[in-house]
Amino acid sequence: MEVKKMYPYNHKRGQRIQTDASGVAVARSFLAHFQVPAADAVAANTNGVMALTNLGAMVQSITAGLTNPAVPRNAQIDGNVSGITGNVKVYGTNYAGAVISETIALNGTTDVAGNLAFKTITKVDLPVQVHAPAAQTETIEVTHAVTAEASGDITMAITAAILGEASPKSVVIAVTDALDDVTKVATAIVEALNEDEDVSAHFVASNEAGIITLTALVPLANDTTLAFGFTDTDTTGVTCGSSTNGTAGVPYDKVSVGWGNKFGLPYMLSADELVILKLFNNAADTGTVTEDADEIEKNVFAINGSPDGLKPIDLYIIV
Repeated sequence: MEVKKMYPYNHKRGQRIQTDASGVAVARSFLAHFQVPAADAVAANTNGVMALTNLGAMVQSITAGLTNPAVPRNAQIDGNVSGITGNVKVYGTNYAGAVISETIALNGTTDVAGNLAFKTITKVDLPVQVHAPAAQTETIEVTHAVTAEASGDITMAITAAILGEASPKSVVIAVTDALDDVTKVATAIVEALNEDEDVSAHFVASNEAGIITLTALVPLANDTTLAFGFTDTDTTGVTCGSSTNGTAGVPYDKVSVGWGNKFGLPYMLSADELVILKLFNNAADTGTVTEDADEIEKNVFAINGSPDGLKPIDLYIIV
């Protein structure tokens, strides 16, 4: 026997119920139970939709690599360094599948939550960078070449936070009196630095007229510990000055997009018809409902608790 399912009842038909008082009728109401399954009620985050992405000198539109929330939720944005400003515009669809967008203003490293519930997120417009990225540099000058008829090893040590436990990193360079001017000595040092796996993973060395420059491969926050110099010149006669700061490191401005603690509701509600019992894991929750009778994406339930993917969210709405 075929079982046919009835189409869901429309509560907005305006039916009335008679009372025991003659001629008096009241509006018929329904108790709607809406649940967000535990597996979909995951914690808020700052990068679930879009990982940290470099800002540039031009506005960017990101459409690839975006991840939708499991259920309609508000977008949340975050910057990686203080001072980042500008508007992030999020595009997508609402609970009903209609196209929506929302503009959210960046506030440095502060998490900024939007208000609309996105079922899907299809595009993110990023603002221009506030801080121009710069790769940090450090320089040192070779002041004396190898002494005539001398040979041996010289040791260059690099101190840098990015080297971690390998810092200070020592690089040994074998030299002979064929390196009879400072440029030749500097060239040999540069080649050794660029061949070292630890150093070359983060820096590139270069030489100009005996002045060696160590340049970070990636623009990162300025490392005040960065320095390099000889720890041993044996009896070769090689000497150098102290390393000096060059260009200060400035990291890329980056922005990520995630989701917040506002869950979309599948109703367009108005304040005079809403009576709601809010339950979170079968316990009273102090969250709040924002209602809007015209735009479904503005109807959200904001949890004050902490969804964790282990507990469902149950809403009982009188409509």
